[in-house]
Parts: sequence; C-alpha cells; structure tokens
Amino acid sequence: MIALILTARFREPIRDFLSRLISGKFLGQEVNAAPPLQQPAVPITSEDRLTYATGVVPETSGGVALPPELVGDPTAERAVEYVKANPANTVIEYRRVLYAFNAERLFNSIFGTQVELLEYLALHPEAAIPMQALAQFHDKHQKLVGSTEYTLRNYLNFLVSFGVISVLGPENAFEYKITQHGVEFLSYIKSAYPTKWNTRIW
Repeated sequence: MIALILTARFREPIRDFLSRLISGKFLGQEVNAAPPLQQPAVPITSEDRLTYATGVVPETSGGVALPPELVGDPTAERAVEYVKANPANTVIEYRRVLYAFNAERLFNSIFGTQVELLEYLALHPEAAIPMQALAQFHDKHQKLVGSTEYTLRNYLNFLVSFGVISVLGPENAFEYKITQHGVEFLSYIKSAYPTKWNTRIW
C-alpha cells in the first residue's frame, strides 16, 4: 500500500528532484547528485539508509509519539498505529519503497551505454567478463559524449558502487559479472519504463 501510493503519486517529482539535487540528506545521511556528464563515485550504503535520527519526539493528543515532521498531519497517527500493529508488513513495504527509490536514483544517473553493458552481462550471468571485453561500451560512450575524460575504470566502478555488477580478480586482470541486484534493476526499468528503458543517451 505505502509503496504503491508513493511510487504512483510521486514518481515524476522524485525523478525531477533527483535530477536537480546537488546535496542534502535522506534518512539521516548525505545525498549528492551528479551533473549530466559526471556520475557519483560511491552511492549511499544500505547501512546508512537505515539510520534515522528523529531528535525530540513530541506527544500528540491521542498519546501516539510522532516526530516533528509528522505533527499536524491528520493521517499520521493512524499510520503509526498501523505500523505498530503490522511491523513485518511495514518492513516489507519499506523495503519495496526503498528499492524503488534506489532503482530510480540509479536510472536517473546511469548512461544508456551502461544499460547496454548490463544487458550484455545479463546474457552471460555465470561468466566473468574481462575488463577489455567491456571497453566497447565505454568507447561508444566516449564517442557519443565527445570526451575522453571519463575513464573505463570509473565507468565500471560506478556500476560496482551501486551493486549491479561485481568485480573479480587481481587489479591488473579485473573481470566483471552482473549481480542479482543488477538483474532485478533491469527487470525494474523494463517494467516501469517499457518504452524508455533503453533509450537513455550516452
């Protein structure tokens, strides 16, 4: 319920917000968005996302403790009571919303050639692909952007930092595999954006 309401009602505002965000905080930790031709080196960790400092919690007239952000919201008290009565379902919904948020955040930053790279790795899910075999996608990216400043290592590390691919082997012979999270990300964007998932430039 929570996931459906948030993703259906706020998908476009969230994408617009993420596309313009330079710095800020979400669930108690720092969030930074990259300009169009630059991608963040390291995303927010899952451990950080679970940290939320509410500070002093005032009491409502009904006796339900609410953080300052919810005071005055006529639906907040009922929502808190629902959470108390349905903790497991709430965690499930929270994880769905969080997954959708993170998938949208990645989709907002990822380049089209990196989506193509994920598709290529998804065709060989058990294989560890050498770095140089993936250089074709980076080469295409550089030609489309018209710049050679974004290195192959950083291009791949962006995907590693989001957990959609994993890196294996010694530094002079890196190999890459798509992760289960990467498979799920592809499934998500194909479902959420059936006509646009593979039209991202660069």
